[in-house]
Amino acid sequence: MTKASARITAFLFIALVLVLGVLSLRPLLGYQAETGLSPVNGELARNLESHYDDQFPAKDLGTNLWAAINYTLFDEGRKGVVVGQDEWLFTDEEIYPASRDGEVVDRNLGRVHRVADYLLAEGVPLVVLVVPAKARIHSDKLGSTQPEPVMMSLYNRFQQSLATAGIPAPELKPLLEQAQHHGESVFLRTDTHWSPTGANLYAKGAAEFIRDRFNGLSWGEQNFVTSIAQPVQHRGDLLNYIPVEPAFTGFGPAPDQLEPRTTRAQNDGQANASALFGDDATNTVLVGTSYSANEQWDFPGALRKHLGQDLINVAEEGDGPIVPMIDYLNSSDFRDQPPQLVIWEFPERYLAQPLESEQAQAWFRRADKTLTAQADSRSETNP
Repeated sequence: MTKASARITAFLFIALVLVLGVLSLRPLLGYQAETGLSPVNGELARNLESHYDDQFPAKDLGTNLWAAINYTLFDEGRKGVVVGQDEWLFTDEEIYPASRDGEVVDRNLGRVHRVADYLLAEGVPLVVLVVPAKARIHSDKLGSTQPEPVMMSLYNRFQQSLATAGIPAPELKPLLEQAQHHGESVFLRTDTHWSPTGANLYAKGAAEFIRDRFNGLSWGEQNFVTSIAQPVQHRGDLLNYIPVEPAFTGFGPAPDQLEPRTTRAQNDGQANASALFGDDATNTVLVGTSYSANEQWDFPGALRKHLGQDLINVAEEGDGPIVPMIDYLNSSDFRDQPPQLVIWEFPERYLAQPLESEQAQAWFRRADKTLTAQADSRSETNP
């Protein structure tokens, strides 16, 4: 921050304090205590406090005003968001690594490999869908802020690691880049996630890869229909870091226009009955993050449509891609009804985030022992 901007900030802060100080006295004007309240046991004080809290909007007003000042004058939000050009917002998880530990990325790549090895030992192939960062696809909207080198290298590093290990992983970034160059917003402007258009485009490319790579499975046997509703306003998750509502809504970024999509099987009733009773025809499992779990993007629906087959979606919101995978591998669903194929949706930025789940870490320790024992057994059998 320059000296000039620092002076402006100080002036605005003083003005804000003065305004809020005046406003803080207004709720006391005309206050009348309820009859019968005793000042001795605190009843009168609690009544005054309740009246003050109900009448004084300074807390929200101050938050909204300061957010409006930061965004309007300095193009800044709270920690967690990076403000780009033309009201585009980006999560700072795509710009800065969550940890300065240089081994985090290597450890997470190793975990992906061990999951693939574990599934393969169980006779289940894995496809990893690496989701490019919004900051990578819409880099033209970042402005002067650029991702740190470790974040810049994540996507290619991930894809190369998967290719070296022989783990199927389609290269779908060019599809999104091409659409972006043609003026399509494949990610939402105020949200971390892709738009329904971007999700559908990505699903189509993923389905073409999967159908070609695993052509022995029963693809194309079901028809799915997508309905597109009228556009609605969508306040993306990144607007939480610019809290100008409700007092100064006009001073923050405008909401996105989202076209809700819903994809259903043509024989919807039969499809629901099959899923309910565990029909063996549903033998593909989708694991992932909010990119798959949140119905607003319709990614699982688009994937079903382009695959021509139903799938079981066990994606979870808020835990990254590794924890939902471990939850699934630990589940009775996996043990009792092993799938023929697992699809793992994995946003690239999570490679740079430490795995904090003790349960997931414990699973990897157990998996390491199991895989080592299996390798030793094979060596003894085939000296």
